[in-house]
Amino acid sequence: MFKINHEEAKGGFELIAIGDYEVTVINYEMGKSTNGNNKITVDYEIRSDVPQNHQGQKILYDNFTISEKSMWRLQAISKAAKFPDGLTFNSYKEWADTLLHKNLVVTVGHREYNGNKYPEVKGFKESQVGAPASQGGPIVVGEDDVPF
Repeated sequence: MFKINHEEAKGGFELIAIGDYEVTVINYEMGKSTNGNNKITVDYEIRSDVPQNHQGQKILYDNFTISEKSMWRLQAISKAAKFPDGLTFNSYKEWADTLLHKNLVVTVGHREYNGNKYPEVKGFKESQVGAPASQGGPIVVGEDDVPF
């Protein structure tokens, strides 16, 4: 049985404070900007294995518009993700696939939209810590573990 208790509804996430955060790229989506340019929308998760505020919270909808004026952002995140200088990609999808699961530092600011504040990525830096530690060895599933 489940009972609704409004007193327990006070939790939830708070607005991510302005500052630098160690993050992992957790998702991306290819799309079109309002101007019709190609764009890549990237999502991050604030790392829980690094002592910092807002662990586990997500920073969503960081848009990378593919245009001459905004290529500096792709270059900046690529440098922060430690892509070698001169590395060439055959497509922006290949670039995004390579960025997925990379660790880096994002500088978070705030933007206002419809009277609400939201976190916004303002800059990128190289991660100052190593990759998250592996949580043990491989998981082995035997015939007796499968119900069918």
